[in-house]
Amino acid sequence: SDISVSLLRLPSMERVMVEPLGGDFIPRSVLKCVFEGQQYLLVSLGDGSVIYFNADFSTGTVSQRKRVVLGAQPTTLQPFQTSSVCHVFACSDRPTVIYSSSRKLLFSNVNVREVTHICPLHAEAFPNSLAVASQNGLTFGTIDEIQKLHIRTVPLGETPRRIAHDEVSGTLGIGIERDVECPASVAAQAQSNTSESSGTRSDAASSSVAALPANSWRQDKFLESSLVCSFAVVDQHTFEVLHTHQFVESELVTSLAVVHFANETAPFYCVGSSVTVPSEDECNLGYITLFQFADGKLTRLARKEVKGAVYSLVSFNGKLLASVNNTVGVFEWTEDRELQCECQYSEMVLCIHLKAKGDFILAGDLMRSLTLLVYKPLESILEVIAQDYQTMWMLCLDILDDDHFLGAEHFCNLFTCQRDSAATNDEDRKALRTVGRFHLGDSVNVFRRGSLVMQQSSESSLPVTNTLLFGTVNGSIGLVATIPPSTFQFLSKLQQLLAKAIVSVGCIDHSIWRSFWTDSHMESCQGFIDGDLIEAFLDLSREKQVAIAADMEVDDGSGMKQPMAVDDLIKSIEELTRLH
Repeated sequence: SDISVSLLRLPSMERVMVEPLGGDFIPRSVLKCVFEGQQYLLVSLGDGSVIYFNADFSTGTVSQRKRVVLGAQPTTLQPFQTSSVCHVFACSDRPTVIYSSSRKLLFSNVNVREVTHICPLHAEAFPNSLAVASQNGLTFGTIDEIQKLHIRTVPLGETPRRIAHDEVSGTLGIGIERDVECPASVAAQAQSNTSESSGTRSDAASSSVAALPANSWRQDKFLESSLVCSFAVVDQHTFEVLHTHQFVESELVTSLAVVHFANETAPFYCVGSSVTVPSEDECNLGYITLFQFADGKLTRLARKEVKGAVYSLVSFNGKLLASVNNTVGVFEWTEDRELQCECQYSEMVLCIHLKAKGDFILAGDLMRSLTLLVYKPLESILEVIAQDYQTMWMLCLDILDDDHFLGAEHFCNLFTCQRDSAATNDEDRKALRTVGRFHLGDSVNVFRRGSLVMQQSSESSLPVTNTLLFGTVNGSIGLVATIPPSTFQFLSKLQQLLAKAIVSVGCIDHSIWRSFWTDSHMESCQGFIDGDLIEAFLDLSREKQVAIAADMEVDDGSGMKQPMAVDDLIKSIEELTRLH
């Protein structure tokens, strides 16, 4: 019944240290190892978790206990080396490599299935390799450069613009486009025919270029390029293209979503598109097309014509939520298997983004920032309940909780708005007040709820909620997380100390760089913590770390303030790094 780990001295077998592990699961594997000069004691348990300590084996002491969950089955720890650097392979139902970077332990998932055991192998045929045993056989391989995020590039031959995941069919839907060159005279004629006969476009699935005679390309020396869009379905594991549907030449894919309708058992792929006509300043025609992928076949179920470009699509309470030009509409799937508009709200300039939570809808206007709507199903109406009255050129948005909302705008800034639902007058209740401002330095294309890493520590002292991933124009992936006020105050003070201690490239003042600025005004950063700057603390010398920790005061439990121990500060920041 004593679940603990002990250190024994050799050869006398004298017990030097006993550390209770707690819980109901017995240890399955124990390992002493050294990463970057730091000694560690690792203990794996029968529930798939690993407890590890900083250790000093010369004195027989351990400290800074931490726990991570690597899988659901018992884990075996096996050391190995790559490029003369020590790593540990955790064999379980979710194989993981444990390694150290900047004197902190990191965990990297391995792209193999359940592993029962491994051993290092160095032979003429398999130099610097590993022998990996599983229930299915024995595999020989090598570990690529250790990294937390594994990136695989899948060539499509065309430019992907939108993507959605259907868990039921195990596929990914991708909106793609490619440039097609054709003679200028023929392109003009094709465009003219398209604008004159819009009624036939719903049944077309190929461009007019494909019908050109073979020698017509040689008769015209002047070529123009045009975009041809398609909807492709690929396997979520192999990324094999299973089916492709091509739209007519003038129809561009502008949105894509997986929608669950209340009266259907299987989800649909929903593709929003716009039909462009060069002579028109604004798109006045678009389509919402429903597809279903089943039994290896893509079937088009319905096609709804709308009066504008379909900029955003969201699955919404068993219905479809769509933004078409300046209109937000709720569409239902009828028993006759047709899309029918139930209600709409049209008082916007250009609605480009939508997010929904329950009956609440957050709409992003091209110029008018954020608008919060509520859907009332009994009355079949959309009603405005709050709005940000500032001028913001929106790029994307998301809902943090019932009263807080996140937005990204054209000048590479992030901002948060708060709704005061407890206000006593209508004017305050209907206003979204800006409570956070931050200059990111990059344009954000998309927000998605989730994380790039598994939640590793069940004993984390850092209360973090609402983790959102974002992707930028320049290809960066970032993370935004919500923290409680006490943690915010703590990190805010640390941020100020680090801004003074770390000299940036070009000697740019941190507070100026992170200030919210547009072409008309500039405001100080508010309500955000710069995570990159906080994590830079781990790269400082030990002397600088001690000096900064001495200025960080914490409550000792009796109401008195005292300097924070540098190791405690390092531990807190290391927990932050494990969020991404």
